[in-house]
Amino acid sequence: MRILYLFLVIICTFSCKKTNSNYVITNICKEQITITSKNGYTKNYYTNSINTESIGHYKEGIRQGFWKFFYRNGNIKAEGHYEVGKKQGYWKEYHKNGNIKSEGHINDCKPSGYWKFYDKKNNLIKETNY
Repeated sequence: MRILYLFLVIICTFSCKKTNSNYVITNICKEQITITSKNGYTKNYYTNSINTESIGHYKEGIRQGFWKFFYRNGNIKAEGHYEVGKKQGYWKEYHKNGNIKSEGHINDCKPSGYWKFYDKKNNLIKETNY
C-alpha cells in the first residue's frame, strides 16, 4: 500500500510539471513588501559595488510608482510600476543582453491581458492573453 501511494505521488508530481516554464509568469507578488525609512526618489546599489541595482520612489517606506532594476553588467533587468509595494500595471522584463524578455500588464498580482515573450535574439516566441 505504501509503495502504491509513493508511486501515485511521483506520477502526480511529474504529470503536473509545466512545459516552457521559462515563459510562464510566476512570483509576481511573492516579493516581500519591505518597509524602510526611505521616502522619495532613491538609487540602490549592489553590495560592495558602484553598480546600480534599482531606481525608484518610496512613499512612507514602501515602493510606489515607477521602478527600474538592473543587472550587475548595467543592462536593465525589469521596469514597471508599484502600487503600495506590489507590482501593478505595465511591466517589461529584459534578458541580460538588453533585449526584451517579456512585457504585459499585471493587475491584482496576476498577469492580465495580452503578454508577449521573446528569446535572447529578440524574436517573438509566444503571445498569450490572460
